[in-house]
Amino acid sequence: MCHPYTTVWMKVHHEAPEHRRTPRLLPQDRAARGGLGVNVPLIVAGSLANLGAAIHGVGGEVLVVRKLSPGMLPSSRFGGPRATKTMIHVTWHMTTIAFLTLGAALLLSGSVLHGDAARALGLVAAGESTGFAALAVGMADSPRSLFRHPGPAMLTATAALAWWGAL
Repeated sequence: MCHPYTTVWMKVHHEAPEHRRTPRLLPQDRAARGGLGVNVPLIVAGSLANLGAAIHGVGGEVLVVRKLSPGMLPSSRFGGPRATKTMIHVTWHMTTIAFLTLGAALLLSGSVLHGDAARALGLVAAGESTGFAALAVGMADSPRSLFRHPGPAMLTATAALAWWGAL
């Protein structure tokens, strides 16, 4: 029996169960998520990434970007020294947003999402965090410089936790 306001789509939807959206499944084994329905390593990795994003955004703005003197920067084909400072400024905060996105993905993967979606997002985020860590460690001036700045250690810890939680 159809309701008077039923559309063709609604009628087909109700008559053909194969068109229904699959119900959200609970995690198959809660033991892999610490028995709490959450993945602790992914949540810790996401929290580290978000903390890193906050430090990178605020600390970088105050301690690095604001201190750049346009007079000390070179011109480029895009403009003079002010354009160079603007490009550095924008790039700096784009990286901050990437860290924040990484943190959100890890937190979602470790808490809200379940099953294949959680695993897929966790693997993508683990790969991204590995890329960030590899850049920070690989482009360091010297082994000693790896310990002068918290970035390489924080990014490496985030990547390790992300892989631990995703696999």
